[in-house]
Amino acid sequence: MRGVMILTPATLLAKLIGLFYKIPLLLIVGVEGMAYFLSAYHVYSLLFVLSASGLPSALSLLVSRHVASGRRGAVGRIFGVSLAVFGLIGLVGTVMLSVFAKQIALSLSMREAAFSLMAIAPALMLSAFTGAARGLFQGHHNMVPTALSEVIEAVGKLVFGITLAQLARSRGASLEGVAAAAVFGITLGVLLSALYLTLSLLVARKTLFSPSACPMPSRRALLREILRVAFPVTLSASVMSLVSLVDTVLISSRLQAGGFAPGIANAMYSSYGNLAVPLYNLVPALLSPITLSLTPTLTAAFAGGDARGVGAAFSKALRLTSLIALPAALGLSVFAKPILSLLYAGQESAIAIAAPLLSVLAPALLPAVLIALTSAALQAANKAAVPVWSMLVGAAVKLLVQAPLLTCPTVNIMGAPISTLACNVTVLAINMAVLSRTVSLRTVPIGALLRPLLAASLAVLGGGVGYFYMLRYFDEALWQMPLVLLFVVAFYGFLALCLGAVSREDIEELPCGDRICRVLEKCNILREVKKRDKRRKITGDFTKKRI
Repeated sequence: MRGVMILTPATLLAKLIGLFYKIPLLLIVGVEGMAYFLSAYHVYSLLFVLSASGLPSALSLLVSRHVASGRRGAVGRIFGVSLAVFGLIGLVGTVMLSVFAKQIALSLSMREAAFSLMAIAPALMLSAFTGAARGLFQGHHNMVPTALSEVIEAVGKLVFGITLAQLARSRGASLEGVAAAAVFGITLGVLLSALYLTLSLLVARKTLFSPSACPMPSRRALLREILRVAFPVTLSASVMSLVSLVDTVLISSRLQAGGFAPGIANAMYSSYGNLAVPLYNLVPALLSPITLSLTPTLTAAFAGGDARGVGAAFSKALRLTSLIALPAALGLSVFAKPILSLLYAGQESAIAIAAPLLSVLAPALLPAVLIALTSAALQAANKAAVPVWSMLVGAAVKLLVQAPLLTCPTVNIMGAPISTLACNVTVLAINMAVLSRTVSLRTVPIGALLRPLLAASLAVLGGGVGYFYMLRYFDEALWQMPLVLLFVVAFYGFLALCLGAVSREDIEELPCGDRICRVLEKCNILREVKKRDKRRKITGDFTKKRI
């Protein structure tokens, strides 16, 4: 909970900055130019996954495991070996993306994206270092550097991206040049984050690399261990990044095969990728602190044979995730159009395309966040290969569903969110089936599952009724949707307390939790958790045979 409370505000701020970053960019670059921006970012995301995404997880797991076992002296060598290997991979990726930018852009059927690919190439090498530094701090259960570096990176991307794009446009640069200037802001944001993490390492080096009398593992053994942990994480993440990259080519080309003109097909893809998908990705990103905090905690519990600690940590993360993801999914599905209109005012044609897509995409939120949670638990349980296979199966399902639907005249672009939902459900089902054999989950009472769902449904329904009457008696205005969202959030919190979806134990773990409990008790809205409810709540445990 301490790690979650540190990371969540920073992640919220960083992701909101990233979301609002695209709003002025749409006005500066335009919908077509943002298609070049998005295609370059998808290529970068895939190469980033291959070069650096598995590094934080591998370092976090290994550092946490060695610290829990009293072998703190090996931490410095683990960090050095990891940085050398992944830094080299990042350097190779940067060089290849810079040299072959034109060929990659042509293969994506967007030759105008070549400049954007060159602009984002240096971020690959920098991301390898930031990933290593974040993994080192997370392995010591110190989430502050990760949180601050994410905010610094987001602010740098916002400031540099918008400034450079506006400057390029004012000087009469072409559309692809303006898009490349906006993309270069991402590179400068990662550079700022790397500079901050370098300073943090220098300040905390004595704490992070404290010597010990334990035998030092060989670099070759550490390299094997790092690759053993990082490879499955990298592969599972790269599968979905590859699918996103395939979407860049597949959606536009299949829509054209279905009868749409190239310009219209690119506009439809851009509306989906730049408006609907960022809002969908916002919720899993905001819940990522739970996964980041869970991974080293579970790893330390596994290393120490603490079955009770494993069950308690996973159960708490599962409850927190469901409490947040359920109302978010319902809210985005019901209020898709007014939320998009609030954020992207003036982009009516793009909103008309993206709103129904977001309504269909929103139900995939809950399985998406549970996939991240179950994958972290499987990796901590030394079953890192399972998320890889589940992701591969899910990716195959997505592509098999998406390809025919995109060419169907009555479905067309709607096939993209439908295939995402099918993919997420498939991956989650496989992860849960394997996880239930590793961590024995007791039966969950139906009431415990229905309480947050009922609270979310009533809150969204109340907000929908209120919004309907606002439109009936007032002209549509931007102030209406924020007021409705504030009501839905407050009403959901009230209902969650009254229905027992949130317990006293949950509130007490928050900052000033005792004071909050006393205030709620005076208002008679804090429901006491009965003993039988405590016995029946979600818990996890190893079987004695496996211990």
